Amino acid sequence: MENLSQHANPLLPIHAARGAEMQRYGQIEIVSTFGQPQAEYAAIHKSCGMMDQPYRGFLEVTGRDRLSFLNGIISNTTFDKQAKKPIAPGTHVYAFMLNLKGRIVCDMNVLELGGRTLLEMDARLVESMKQLFEQYVFSEQVKFASRLGELHQVALYGPHSANVLQHAGATMADPQSSASAINIDGISCVAWHDNPTGTGGLNLVVPKEQVQQCWNHLMRQADEVADIGKRALRPVGWAAFNACRIEAGRALFGIDFDGVPPQSAYPTRKAQSEVESHDGGTGVLPAETGALYLRATALNKCYIGQEIVARMHARQVVARRIVGIRMEGDVLPIAGAPILDDAGDQIGIVTSSTVSPILGNAAICLGFVKRPYFEVGTKLSIPAEGATGIGQVVELPFRR
Repeated sequence: MENLSQHANPLLPIHAARGAEMQRYGQIEIVSTFGQPQAEYAAIHKSCGMMDQPYRGFLEVTGRDRLSFLNGIISNTTFDKQAKKPIAPGTHVYAFMLNLKGRIVCDMNVLELGGRTLLEMDARLVESMKQLFEQYVFSEQVKFASRLGELHQVALYGPHSANVLQHAGATMADPQSSASAINIDGISCVAWHDNPTGTGGLNLVVPKEQVQQCWNHLMRQADEVADIGKRALRPVGWAAFNACRIEAGRALFGIDFDGVPPQSAYPTRKAQSEVESHDGGTGVLPAETGALYLRATALNKCYIGQEIVARMHARQVVARRIVGIRMEGDVLPIAGAPILDDAGDQIGIVTSSTVSPILGNAAICLGFVKRPYFEVGTKLSIPAEGATGIGQVVELPFRR
């Protein structure tokens, strides 16, 4: 994985001035909270919270064959082979990169901008994914370039996200598209829609050398239009975001499920050996990710790992799945806690947990659970806070 510590975050001085409390995210530090987690949580639900995301990175793809090339590699559609048409500029597609055994290498957001395509993903994987894609290039006109250290992502979460941009004088070039060019205080950016918190959301892709200017401009403009005693925009950290995305039932790559090594997807005999050395049964299958599976996979095209996906779809059977669990009482399991059946045998593992204020301070979790225990209504036992708590599998999202 890429060592992100070599890429300085230009927003850190601004965060420090606001009294940010930091936490580790791999090899870098991100904001946990700006000292008011309850207010940050409320902003995401009621107004707008702005979040620095230095852990996200971009791989830029250019060349006339880029979308047809990607279509044969990743799990979702970027090129209609029957109509011989690529996805239109302004389209956002969520997809998985799978290995030769159908296991997830990583997930990504494909942002087609016309003339170039940005692949938004875990920043630690940008360089290795570039090398992986290049293994499959033969005569196609397609080029890959890492934009680590050049592009920086900031997210706006909450029902008033679009209003914040409007008040700042920023308008998407195509408001009807899911990914569009946007000008913020003279800065050429890209805005794309995503809603991991269930409250509305926009991501801003900003040139790194101008991200301080962009951040300060949005905060300043929002403060000017705020009602007395209210804030139209508040900086938020991981703690508030994480609580909201768990409520929304959004599993995250690198948190709730991991990827197998990118080398296991190389088109060589060595790659086959790599898969076997990691045991072809390990790793996560798309169908095991729950709701993300339907968003990320196309069933009517060929791509790496597609045979495994099609076979599992036809059988409609998975050995385990990410589910939502609501605890009885106020005990909160931590990530990594085992999930047990009535006999005390482990049938799963907690991957994320939080206390949800909007659900009456209920303790809620995401976790992998084996079949048949992942059916809604199933009662499970989970060690928590020195005791054994009882949880029940519920439909996602937790908050509707």
